[in-house]
Amino acid sequence: MKRREFIVGLAGAATWPLVARAQQAAKRMRRIGALIGFAEDDPATQRRVAAFLKVLADLGWTPDRDVTIDFRYGAGDADRNRAFAKELVGLNPDVILTSSTSATAAMQRETSTIPVVFVTVSDPVGSGFVASLPRPGGNITGFINVEGSIGGKWLELLKEVAPRTKRAGLMFNPAIATYFDYYWKPFEAAASAAGVTPIPLPVGNVADIEQGFATRDRGDGLVLMSDAFLTVNRVLINEKALQFRVPVVSGISQSGSLISYAPDIEDLFRRSASYVDKILRGASPADLPVQLPTKFQLIINLNTAKALDLTVPPTLLASADEVIE
Repeated sequence: MKRREFIVGLAGAATWPLVARAQQAAKRMRRIGALIGFAEDDPATQRRVAAFLKVLADLGWTPDRDVTIDFRYGAGDADRNRAFAKELVGLNPDVILTSSTSATAAMQRETSTIPVVFVTVSDPVGSGFVASLPRPGGNITGFINVEGSIGGKWLELLKEVAPRTKRAGLMFNPAIATYFDYYWKPFEAAASAAGVTPIPLPVGNVADIEQGFATRDRGDGLVLMSDAFLTVNRVLINEKALQFRVPVVSGISQSGSLISYAPDIEDLFRRSASYVDKILRGASPADLPVQLPTKFQLIINLNTAKALDLTVPPTLLASADEVIE
């Protein structure tokens, strides 16, 4: 090789790292934080996260190639949510996904600048996350799981499947479900119209759940509020419902209770990926309106109905999205 050609070749080779670095800078690896308020080993949680990741990849954000995602799981524990929120903000992500009201509240305490997209949050206006649904106005926006009026629907379903119900408890965890009044007022109004005595039933731990069932009288029914703590403990709740023969209507998606009526949470996780994508491409959460659920699921467990000696009305069965036999 001639000396001139050799020198030119060396000069060209020297520019390769510069070109590579320039290309890498042009497509900087982005970072997403995710604080999921539910248990990591819960199959329902895993399906929801997988749905989010699938849509995110379809939109051009493949983990470990285009984006780094740091997941943390609060497992229905407010203290864990607060600790993980601080940890995730310390990683300085470009955007944060939160799931549950408690997880979102914990994240709001830690940052007013990093964009946050929430999923499965109740009453975001009353909780102080956004100024209004059409114009959030700050660094937080996202997807509501249910409107407060569904509290009345849960009571109506309980009365329909267990018409002899005289008292109905609304179970919730005060540390997690700070939005209790959002559901309680419609629940209370529906109970009054149906001749049922409504009873608030706060639970803070597993022992409270067991005590709540043990003190139910014959003719009592129970409604589970949409609540991350109750979601984590839904298997125990279903066991106690059968043990103490208490009909339970659940606001938790696919809870396994006698009846569950709730939005399709997987669908909300899919939709949330679109907002994360928009923010990574420059959109402001202040300009992205809070979205309502569009898909609901009514699931009836005939095995539980049989065990409780209850007959599900044919009209209710006909309206069910899924019947477990």
